[in-house]
Amino acid sequence: MISFSASVDGVPEFERAFNRVEGALTDFRFVWPSLAAQFYEIEREQFASQGAHGASGSWAPLSPAYAKYKAIAFAGQPILRATTSLYESLTSSGGHDSVLRMDAQELTIGTQREGATAHQRGTPKMPARPPISLTEADKRRLQKAIQLPLVQFIRRQGLEVVERAA
Repeated sequence: MISFSASVDGVPEFERAFNRVEGALTDFRFVWPSLAAQFYEIEREQFASQGAHGASGSWAPLSPAYAKYKAIAFAGQPILRATTSLYESLTSSGGHDSVLRMDAQELTIGTQREGATAHQRGTPKMPARPPISLTEADKRRLQKAIQLPLVQFIRRQGLEVVERAA
């Protein structure tokens, strides 16, 4: 059995085991591009919905004072998008602060953007507005993004894949 797990800012978010995959498979770099693409799509949905897509629900509104400032300094920009830096770093590997490392047994994906942790957790002066907040449906999408390349790999090896009802 092979197990995949993910955490966001040190908090476990996702764990799935694949019991139809056995053997000495130790390099999962062929899986990571599919998983990263699905993560970026989920993040685009999270930002587009201003948090409503995620398990944590819609992001808290801005304080009246900050909303007034932002309307002048960053006119028209939605919550968490005063600039596009955080958005770009969490929705593609091309963002300036993006983190994407694909090692044999570990995928690290996220952002180095200053302030991202404060948005994820909140602070004494600011409510949490988690840019990463996976729903059960998101977790199933990530599971399928892992499962499909695994099944394709197994079939290329000439091995049998036993399909079972989920």
